[in-house]
Amino acid sequence: MTKKEKKMIGEMTMDKVKIMLSSEIFVQLYTELADRRLQAFADADFSRDGDTDVYIEDSNGDIYYSEWAQDEFNWEVGMIESLLADAGIYQEKG
Repeated sequence: MTKKEKKMIGEMTMDKVKIMLSSEIFVQLYTELADRRLQAFADADFSRDGDTDVYIEDSNGDIYYSEWAQDEFNWEVGMIESLLADAGIYQEKG
């Protein structure tokens, strides 16, 4: 196996492959996955407090997560990072 081939498929370890993703790709992956959960909440008109929507639009037209939704997003990111690590998928250091 050439060095290039090894880099493409990851580094073989005992019984699984260790995959290193660039920081840009890793963050994009967990962000998109976590946002899907929040979008599902929005599509279902779910609100943790029964009042506050997932997305808030300010007077400038900027859209961001409500406080509770940001908490949900952060929790989901932690779960996704843990699941990825369990599957041997990690973020490049540096």
